[in-house]
Amino acid sequence: MRAICRRLNAMDAEVFQALRLEGFRLEPHAFRFAPEDEAHLALDAVADRLQRDFVVGVFSAEDSQLLGVGGLAWNDGVKTRHKALLYGMYVKAAHRGSGLADDIMKRLIEEAREKVEIVTLTVVSSNLRALRFYERWGFRAYGVEERSAKNGHGDYLDETLMALRFND
Repeated sequence: MRAICRRLNAMDAEVFQALRLEGFRLEPHAFRFAPEDEAHLALDAVADRLQRDFVVGVFSAEDSQLLGVGGLAWNDGVKTRHKALLYGMYVKAAHRGSGLADDIMKRLIEEAREKVEIVTLTVVSSNLRALRFYERWGFRAYGVEERSAKNGHGDYLDETLMALRFND
């Protein structure tokens, strides 16, 4: 499959938000967020996020459909600006295993390497596929936050804390 990987901008707010909410809805055990957490966000707020953060999307070259996303949020604090948070990695189920997640991650890592020393992330500990993916990209687990999230059915989700250090 031919795909186009690029940074998203304010003009992509609607398709980005739709795909993000899809991920929350279809993969409730993969994210700490629920659709209700962000469904109310105005598109202006989503557009602001896309301008502030470095968010990458992969689009189908055939029909320009957004197939996957991932983002980096920069820390502004004097003592924490050497770190970024990787968030929101999601590829539509029909396109998993096709290399699209690697395309997204490559762009995110290239950008982060120029600006920070460490990229952190959290991943639901039971999401073994995601854990293996991040490990393949060099991320290492450094802890587990037990009962990090609780879904509507009363089930708790633990999250593995991971980091990629560029200067080691």
